[in-house]
Amino acid sequence: MKNQLVTVKYIFEGKQFDHENEQGVLLPNNRVLVTKDSFGIYEAIATSDPNIYIVDLDNNSTDYFPQDDENFLINLIAN
Repeated sequence: MKNQLVTVKYIFEGKQFDHENEQGVLLPNNRVLVTKDSFGIYEAIATSDPNIYIVDLDNNSTDYFPQDDENFLINLIAN
């Protein structure tokens, strides 16, 4: 799968604000890599627009970015 740039929209406390949207990279298993405030990987929900994904922080705020894998980003870019 080629990495795809998508717009990531966040839901927090039941609300979504466009000014909080950011660009992210769609990863396998419907996860997105984001870098606005810090590196993070979150579960994402597809929308009817294939370029927009929702991160619902109310239902799952787990950050899957592997903090202890110093080669993670290199491997991600290389693949």
